[in-house]
Amino acid sequence: MIGLAAIAIAQFAHYYRLLPDRIAVHFGSGGGANGWSDTRTFVLTYGAVEAMLVIAALLVARILERVPASSVNIPNRDYWLADERRRATIDYVTEQFLWIECLTLAFLIAVAQIIFKANLRGAAPSLPGDFWVTLAAFLV
Repeated sequence: MIGLAAIAIAQFAHYYRLLPDRIAVHFGSGGGANGWSDTRTFVLTYGAVEAMLVIAALLVARILERVPASSVNIPNRDYWLADERRRATIDYVTEQFLWIECLTLAFLIAVAQIIFKANLRGAAPSLPGDFWVTLAAFLV
């Protein structure tokens, strides 16, 4: 997770100075740009979303450890959160959550890359086919 966060920071630092002041951030079903933003707002918003993902991933284990079993809604809660299994259950849930968080952050990094490249082509920005491959890979 920390490695992906470092990649996201490096990506924003690299592209921020290269992008025009106004960039396409939304694309219609035909691939043409139909939503625009100033670069600073886009980078700050996207960076905040990615930062929230990282913070949530780092806090999930601490939160799960402190939540009383009565507040957890999972099937067979009493079995899975019994004293002898609680640590293993929390570790398992934390690990699965971290995988989901890492994959989501990797997807957002890939989408940001696609947006940056689309805006640096020089012509009218359009959504490349890479997006659909990236989306399909994330959903699988």
